[in-house]
Amino acid sequence: MRRVRPGPERDAFIQRMRDRWTADEAALRAAPFPILGLAPPFPTPVGLGTFATVNGQVTDVQLRYGEPGPAPGPVVTVSTAVVAGNPGWITISDALRDLMGEVAAIEHPPPPKRADAEAAEILIESVPRSARIVDNGLAWAAIAELYVDDVALVVTVAARGLPLSGLALTRVDDLGPILASRRERFETALARSSSLPSPEDWDLPPARGLAGHQALATAMIAMTRESKAAGGVLRDAPLGSGYAQRWEVATRAQMDLARQGRDEAEDAIHSMVNHLCQLAQSANWFTEADLADYAVAETLDHVAHRRHVPSAEAQEAWSRYWGLHGQDPPAFAELSSARAAWQAAWQRWVERR
Repeated sequence: MRRVRPGPERDAFIQRMRDRWTADEAALRAAPFPILGLAPPFPTPVGLGTFATVNGQVTDVQLRYGEPGPAPGPVVTVSTAVVAGNPGWITISDALRDLMGEVAAIEHPPPPKRADAEAAEILIESVPRSARIVDNGLAWAAIAELYVDDVALVVTVAARGLPLSGLALTRVDDLGPILASRRERFETALARSSSLPSPEDWDLPPARGLAGHQALATAMIAMTRESKAAGGVLRDAPLGSGYAQRWEVATRAQMDLARQGRDEAEDAIHSMVNHLCQLAQSANWFTEADLADYAVAETLDHVAHRRHVPSAEAQEAWSRYWGLHGQDPPAFAELSSARAAWQAAWQRWVERR
């Protein structure tokens, strides 16, 4: 997480963002298939969710209705995906469970009442269409496969606080208001961030030794473990109000301990956090408290002091693997090989302990 500070670099970054959003909006307006959404009346606000493109052409669009999060009130998402030929590529149960975990806005959604989706009907363009539905008591999600204007579509609806019988779908012919609202929020966020003091100007207590690194690492590892335990549904959860402060304290400590400039220190902290979070995500041995504590301590020592720690082989393997992420695009085979080498180096370290 390198923060782009005020100046030419930030201005260029913002312009790239605006150019990309303009291109995205043009692609969305030119979507080569009908985009479906809720027929009125529907929950507000209405916003653009996720969307996907292939070779610059939109293939999947999600619209969101209602306030997301744990606040009371209905929340609905409607996703329209174009399918070439047989739409059997989609794993229905996985798609339903992912959407339920997201829309239910809870950390650990209970499993569906049934392992398989049940038959249902959903009203699309005033015509009842066959669908499959899964309900976990807190939220439900349904999928329908149909042709509209000779285009094969998969339509996925997920909802909290609104029964299937209480909604109908229709074409959304004009995305203009939704895109304008999205751009307005983006510009408002930019204006707000420009008026806030830079992290360099924050009045924060200095960290003693590696205390700043440790506090940030502990918080990020805990969040990774929580997300893993919840099946990944916390991947978009907010990082918390203290996150930016922890990052800044660790960055300042890294600048002091490693005698690095800010950009180099931020890169080092970024690499360190990702290293430890990936261990928490993928290394089975990291669940053992003693091994995890030793691995964290050695990683922090290596990053801040560049000492030759017992896990030096794994630390260097991570540096090679992490460095490949800067390539555009990274070579998949090379990334895979570097990741395997990193994991093997850590496993040898475990076996030596």
